[in-house]
Amino acid sequence: MKTKIIIMMTCLAVILAGIIMTLWYFSRPILIGAILPIESLTGNEANLFIRYYQDKNPKIGFRPIKFIIEDSAIKEDAVKNAYRKLNDQGVSFIIGGVLSKDAGWLAEESAKTGIPTFGIAPSSALLSGKKDGFFRLCQTNAIQAKAVAMYYQKVGVKRLVLVTSLDNILYVDPFVKAISENFSGEIVRIPFTPNEETYQNILSADPDGIFNILPARDVLQMLKAVREHRPNIKFGCSAWASDEILNLYSGPLLDGVLFFSLSKEIHGELYKTELAEFEKKYNMKATNASQYTVSILHILYESIREVGYSRAAIKTYFETPRTYDTCYGKMAMDDYGDVLTDRTIILETTKGTMKKKENL
Repeated sequence: MKTKIIIMMTCLAVILAGIIMTLWYFSRPILIGAILPIESLTGNEANLFIRYYQDKNPKIGFRPIKFIIEDSAIKEDAVKNAYRKLNDQGVSFIIGGVLSKDAGWLAEESAKTGIPTFGIAPSSALLSGKKDGFFRLCQTNAIQAKAVAMYYQKVGVKRLVLVTSLDNILYVDPFVKAISENFSGEIVRIPFTPNEETYQNILSADPDGIFNILPARDVLQMLKAVREHRPNIKFGCSAWASDEILNLYSGPLLDGVLFFSLSKEIHGELYKTELAEFEKKYNMKATNASQYTVSILHILYESIREVGYSRAAIKTYFETPRTYDTCYGKMAMDDYGDVLTDRTIILETTKGTMKKKENL
């Protein structure tokens, strides 16, 4: 009798321990890191969107999700220190990369640590073709640069000035390289500094086309200065500025400006609803920062449902070529974590209204 009681008590203890372990397991949050500099408009908006999304989707199955957001400066030491801090806290996944330059630093860290890392908006061709655990949905800027060269050539531009940023060189240099390889006319590259000398150098080059590889604030300064002297010149800018300008600015200054971008059309009722609810909550217009972020979060949650939350399992999931449903429609990713799309569109504003000019 005594033996039966001991066996029964042992069984109850094992069952109780199992229940406790199960409750403990399902109460532990899955940790997801994010490095989103608030000095960047993209980083600030992505920060807000992640907070919104976690409130709406606090669990995957029975497991709670906890986002740990670092708002480091866009400097190499700051970004890498934030990454290492998230590594020490045991995150399963990291979201970041608001520019190509900070994406490059994140890719270096993901290659060392094995933490799968997803860039929000980096498009540098120099990030492509590497088994570094760094993934992205935005197309390489070499594809867009080729489209730029072909378009300017088609409309008869013979002398093209490229106005280039002195910052974010990881983005700028491959863009210039791809344009130069695909444009048969003459190219003059002028580094941008916000002073009269820069504007005089541009005018002295006597171009019939200007293309800007600059952030939005610099493009707007350029436009004001150049339009005063050359109102009819073919003036365009890369997606670095286009996506921000098209969502935040309007007015006659922008009429006739060419904006090169991936797409502005949102696909799927789910994504349309998510973005509309986000806009309502924060009383703001959702830009490409939210559009990329919502797509990343949807496919991240799906990956965890499929393979669990270990770093290795998620990394293998994203290294396996597959097609994802995103707010830009179906997008395929190769085994390097690079998206396979060559879609580029040109948008143009007329009297403050944005219209698609053509697909490339």
